[in-house]
Amino acid sequence: MNPSIENVGLEPATPIAIPSANLAPGGKVTTRVIRTLSEIEDIRPSWESWQYHPNADIDFYLWFSRQGREILRPHVIVVYRGGYPDAMLIGRVIDGTMALGLGYKKLWKPRVRLLNFVYGALLGNACSENTEAMVSSVRDALREYEADAAVFNFVGLDSALYSHVLRSPGWAARDYCPTVQTHWSMKLPGTVEEVYRGLSGDHRSEIRRKAKKLTGDYAGNIRVRCLRETADLDLLFRDVEEVARKTYQRGLGVGFVDTTEMRQRLQLEAEKGWLRTYILYAANLPCAFWMGTVYRGKFYSDCLGYDPSYEKYSPGTFLLNAMIEDSCREGIEQVDFGLGDARYKQRFGNCSWQEVTAYIYGPSWRGLRVNALRTPAAFLDRLTKQALDRTNLLPKIKKLWRNRLRQL
Repeated sequence: MNPSIENVGLEPATPIAIPSANLAPGGKVTTRVIRTLSEIEDIRPSWESWQYHPNADIDFYLWFSRQGREILRPHVIVVYRGGYPDAMLIGRVIDGTMALGLGYKKLWKPRVRLLNFVYGALLGNACSENTEAMVSSVRDALREYEADAAVFNFVGLDSALYSHVLRSPGWAARDYCPTVQTHWSMKLPGTVEEVYRGLSGDHRSEIRRKAKKLTGDYAGNIRVRCLRETADLDLLFRDVEEVARKTYQRGLGVGFVDTTEMRQRLQLEAEKGWLRTYILYAANLPCAFWMGTVYRGKFYSDCLGYDPSYEKYSPGTFLLNAMIEDSCREGIEQVDFGLGDARYKQRFGNCSWQEVTAYIYGPSWRGLRVNALRTPAAFLDRLTKQALDRTNLLPKIKKLWRNRLRQL
């Protein structure tokens, strides 16, 4: 359905088996909090054996922690059972602001010192006893005023960790409006043909029709490139920025931005063989991009965007098809569509689960103030979205807002 993809240095991915933690009970449970980068090397063997998501990869964590800015220090909780590491929770202390408001509109940005646990933070044996010890350690840190609040980003809704986060704190420290969302992914079969057989007939017809229109209007001058090497980075930044500056994501201040930090991050990913950036060209002009990270046999979607002047062709879907076909050929097992819900994720995804972001607030003045501000704002945001969703107005309002952002 798509033109051939130009790949540089393409080699089949070899899925890496993730060692399981020791799930057998027994042994005294103790905790240790690592607060310096140098101490992290003490637990590298366990960390590397358990890591499964690029955000929680030890080398990426160390690189990101050295970027300065709002990051104050590491905060990694290690649970030992019988004297041996059995689980860990990976976080950092940051000094910044918390954006509060309705949807895309942010009304307040109170200053807060936050104990932030990254996506994929829980590694090892995630049993109830271990996660209870972790939450207890977090509450101790908040009582010692090491942070004003702690945030657990996108943990499983049915996990033992979330159960303790929700129930352990007292009334003043509890999160009364945690954010729940659906996470979609697509398990890839062995062949491209099986992928398309798994889609509905109407969906397949729509893909063919729009691909035919795109290639027809541009006399077949359609090309997809997959950039993955350090030598590709200058081209990547030039062509992706050309598209990204026209997107609504740029108006929100999210997505791809050509910064020193982004260049260093993609340099690291390219050196480790993780980088995958797909760019769609029409008549030799970039019109869409899809950036992702290949890690342990999975493609993790990072950011994407398209030039709105090509919207009628659905260039994002065209590029997504190219990425899926390339991933099948490379032996990648799964495409993780990342955070947030979207129609394309529902149409392509064949696996979903519920995740939740929840806070525990500390007894500091700023912690109590942030709780008092965030709780009503989060409730109002939730009620507004539910009302708009019931009247089918939410997608229309999102589209109008995004079109406005593209024009800014």
